[in-house]
Amino acid sequence: MNLHRLLLQRAAAGKPVRVGLIGAGKFGSMFLAQALRTPGLHVMGIADLSVPRAREALARVGWPASRMRSPPSATASISSW
Repeated sequence: MNLHRLLLQRAAAGKPVRVGLIGAGKFGSMFLAQALRTPGLHVMGIADLSVPRAREALARVGWPASRMRSPPSATASISSW
């Protein structure tokens, strides 16, 4: 069974792979561009030294503004999903 099929199964079951990303620079942006279009994958959070730079990277790779929010805590992020 390939990874794409496994991710589709997780999406259908409502149990996506949850990911935390460290850094929204060049390599992080490449991952974010693909993560947006990958079923069964949920980016829980991004840690970067500059929040504005991370938001710019998300916008540059096509993330809608409605999906760029800052929850008050990691616990709030997990419980809201």
